Amino acid sequence: MSSSSVPRPTSSLGAALTMPICGFLIAHFGWESAFYFTGIIGIMWSVAWFAVVYDSPAQHPRISDAERNHLMKALPQDSNKGHNPVPWRSLLTSAPVWAIVITHGASVFGYFTVVNQLPTYIESILNYSIKHNGLLSSLPYLGKYLCALASSVLADSLRRSGSLSTTTARKLFTALAVGLPGILMIAQAFFGHDRIWSIAIFTLALTINGAVTAGYLGNGLDIAPNFSGTIFGIANTLSSIGGWLSTFMVGELTKHENTYSQWQIVFFILSGTYIFGALVFTFLGSGELQPWNSPPSDNNKREEQPLNEQKA
Repeated sequence: MSSSSVPRPTSSLGAALTMPICGFLIAHFGWESAFYFTGIIGIMWSVAWFAVVYDSPAQHPRISDAERNHLMKALPQDSNKGHNPVPWRSLLTSAPVWAIVITHGASVFGYFTVVNQLPTYIESILNYSIKHNGLLSSLPYLGKYLCALASSVLADSLRRSGSLSTTTARKLFTALAVGLPGILMIAQAFFGHDRIWSIAIFTLALTINGAVTAGYLGNGLDIAPNFSGTIFGIANTLSSIGGWLSTFMVGELTKHENTYSQWQIVFFILSGTYIFGALVFTFLGSGELQPWNSPPSDNNKREEQPLNEQKA
């Protein structure tokens, strides 16, 4: 498996592992223990990260010369060159860029709603204990992690074989990953009062959402690899509003009457948001390299200069 085919869905794996552990800790040692546990893990990880991670293989003190040379040859030749100025006007008026931003916002809004509110729903509506709550809440994240791995490998295989173009692959997997959860939220609105149906629908919806790694999530590298970080930074910044908005929405809808009928409204809003995001990317998304990704060459710049400036 090539490194390009391996996604980075480890946040979902982390949630799948942490939720049942924290459920057990809270049930036996109190809610404070969950924060101590995750805090210690975070500190240990940070220490390990700073100890082993460097900006480039050339700066790493603990790898062999043969390994360093192999890695340096595999890296892009221009990776150490100066950064190109961001073409803000072209970037901010690009339909494919806004397709990523809007779709990411819709997907993350749904994700945050499930992350923040699923334990509350399982406890207050489905009447599961905290210990069982943690285990059941972790199932969708384990499914999402596995789906992210499988869909990424499948998408790369289809692209390499020529069965799908990059644009078609990104749109297809985005439609599946964002559109199908929208449809499943409609099912949740009608069948979510049943324990088995509710857990099954939530698990399936978040599992399918893992396919975003083969869809829009890496699309910035397709359309503008030189500015993919900028694109995703914009998308992530704007989509983070969904974390606050989802909590506010559920709180307002359920603060007076925490009943299944109120949660049905939440599910219908989630459905509309997911489907809207999928449609936006279907119509505006692209897998083609954008012309503004590459700055004009020095030769072109010299040709565009007035003759009197060239003589000077």
